Amino acid sequence: MIQRAFEARKNLKDMLTKGPVDRVHTQLPRLRAVLDVRDLTVVPPGQGQAAIRMCSFHMEPGQALGVISQSGSGKSTLARALTGLWPPATGSVRLDCATLVQYVPDTLGRYVGYLPQHIRLFDGSIKENIARLNSGAKDADVIRAAQKADAHDMIMRLPDGYDTIISMANARLSGGKIQRIGLARALFNDPVLLVLDEPNSNLDNAGSVALNHAICAMKEAGCSVLIMAHRPAAIQHCGLLMVLESGVLKTLRPA
Repeated sequence: MIQRAFEARKNLKDMLTKGPVDRVHTQLPRLRAVLDVRDLTVVPPGQGQAAIRMCSFHMEPGQALGVISQSGSGKSTLARALTGLWPPATGSVRLDCATLVQYVPDTLGRYVGYLPQHIRLFDGSIKENIARLNSGAKDADVIRAAQKADAHDMIMRLPDGYDTIISMANARLSGGKIQRIGLARALFNDPVLLVLDEPNSNLDNAGSVALNHAICAMKEAGCSVLIMAHRPAAIQHCGLLMVLESGVLKTLRPA
């Protein structure tokens, strides 16, 4: 019995060391910004009740959709489902005809830009944060993303510019500055789908103007943009408007 126990321990150790086998994904060409959501129901992890129920809509490249609702009505849940963070309980989210699980996570991350409601920056430099910790990122691409978010001048005024080290445990940036860096991170790599959850909650007037310029630029580039918002200023350039009530799509109409 002791020998069998040692053998079982060795087998278990070998299995845990090897880890799960990576799923092989077919490499797909660059995506088009065509988003199709059908009968989407989402149950947040650890909960037993759906926060989004039977939601369906369609977006073409260059469209912007504003999503409004009261707090706790499912905006952030919808944002997480559209970026692939939370899987559907039923229904589907398709980007350029393919469901999100058909894309390699790193590939999907390059094509989807996400600004969460509560932004967390990594411990590291501002450059590393904008580049999503991609050590091979080109400086020019990082700077271009910051310029799109109108964050370049603000970053250059910091002690070490893009090499300034930041830490969420010892924050040295205001909420507005963190939000601009988060927006630059979302815009990095020229995503085809941009999901912004309360993007102007900490921005002053100049930051809100910069945000709207970035939204217009992404639309002109053929990106699909979704904005979850309480403040009307964030959705003034949205051609479509969605109203959620308790996780149910009540209205979808031209803005």
